[in-house]
Amino acid sequence: MQSLTPAQSPRHWIGGHGLGRAAWIACLVSSVPGVTAISEQISQPPGKLLWTFLAYDIGLKPQAAVTIDLQNKQPANNTHIMVLTHAQWVAWNSVQPRMLPKANSYLVSYWRTAINNSVHASFKINAPEKNRYHVGVLNVHHKTMELKGELSLVNPGGEQLSLQEQGVPGVLLRVSALFFASCGLFSVLLLSASRRGRTAMHLVMSTVLLLKGIVLLLWWCDCMQVSQTGSSTMIAKIGWQLLDKVQSILELMMFLLIALGWKFLRGTLNITEVRFAVAISAISFYLGVFEVACTTVSTCSGYQLSRYILHSLCYLVIIVAMNFNKQMIYAQITDAPASLESGKLYRKHQAYELFRWIFLMFIIAPTVELFLKVTVMPWDAVWLYVLIQQLRTWTIYMCVAITFRPDPSPLRVFELTRDAGSDEEAEVDGDVGDAATE
Repeated sequence: MQSLTPAQSPRHWIGGHGLGRAAWIACLVSSVPGVTAISEQISQPPGKLLWTFLAYDIGLKPQAAVTIDLQNKQPANNTHIMVLTHAQWVAWNSVQPRMLPKANSYLVSYWRTAINNSVHASFKINAPEKNRYHVGVLNVHHKTMELKGELSLVNPGGEQLSLQEQGVPGVLLRVSALFFASCGLFSVLLLSASRRGRTAMHLVMSTVLLLKGIVLLLWWCDCMQVSQTGSSTMIAKIGWQLLDKVQSILELMMFLLIALGWKFLRGTLNITEVRFAVAISAISFYLGVFEVACTTVSTCSGYQLSRYILHSLCYLVIIVAMNFNKQMIYAQITDAPASLESGKLYRKHQAYELFRWIFLMFIIAPTVELFLKVTVMPWDAVWLYVLIQQLRTWTIYMCVAITFRPDPSPLRVFELTRDAGSDEEAEVDGDVGDAATE
């Protein structure tokens, strides 16, 4: 999984179906890579729902500054803005929604105040250690509310990133350098190979590596902008996200073209294969553009799910095409005599055997990574999750590049057939020379 888009601001409204939906949506959003500012403008449309998230799962150190400047354009009694620790949120989430208004006074929160028509508050987190915090508005009697204002949560030293994401920029910069270096080495290998060994497919591989490095570098620039100023420029944010969509499409096409055998088994694709590749690329880019431009979590999730389904269809085609070409190569090997040409067929069969395992790792790895993030990794180690993702991607790219490298050395056993043939020719020539002498 492969490369994913940054989460939208988690300002979702939770209705009478319970606070559990909030945890599910927020978990979905937080599983997507990206960083968001924790100082932002709030503009909520009119609504009557029980709970409104203003900030979800923000890691703060002791003495972090919290500033709340919020107005309710439709004043309502018995509405509260609350700051909860993660443990308190879990306790709140265990309460049935219909019991929440009655149990309100018994549920513990780190900080709360009535909002009525407006709130202007500023305080520091007075806690012995770092923790995760949630900020929201509780509307006990489901009155109509329209919220506007600003929320600021700033870690000590003016750090605008949440505690979980503070290590992400360093990871992005180092991994982008790794991709650039790998692209450079692969380009040198291509230039040193023979002209017949270099193909357009190798150019696609190097382009995938280069674009991945550029995406990570632009992502790092956006992270640093958020870290220092608390806001991200629209051009920078949308730019790297769109380029990330393009890179993921090119990555998918790389796997598809290899599975179809383009430039490795045959020089051209038929018209059906070309139309399928173009259609998948165009639809995926269309969904990716709308995913980047969406403004609500539900809409973004819809586009993201549609894109996953489309890519899953392409994965199925890749698996079928890969197995078909593997069997076709095997059939050619069984009918071919022992020669150098047979050695090339064995190399191709071996390459597609390895490619099957590489692609299996490509499909399974995102699920394993998400499981590790949820169950094993510390809550403040998002940088580790990003690092594992990017190193996995780099490993897969390197395995593909090595497996289908230009001018692979032939198998030694088939070189022996050539040497044996040369010895037989020399022996025949010697016999002919002896006969001529006699």
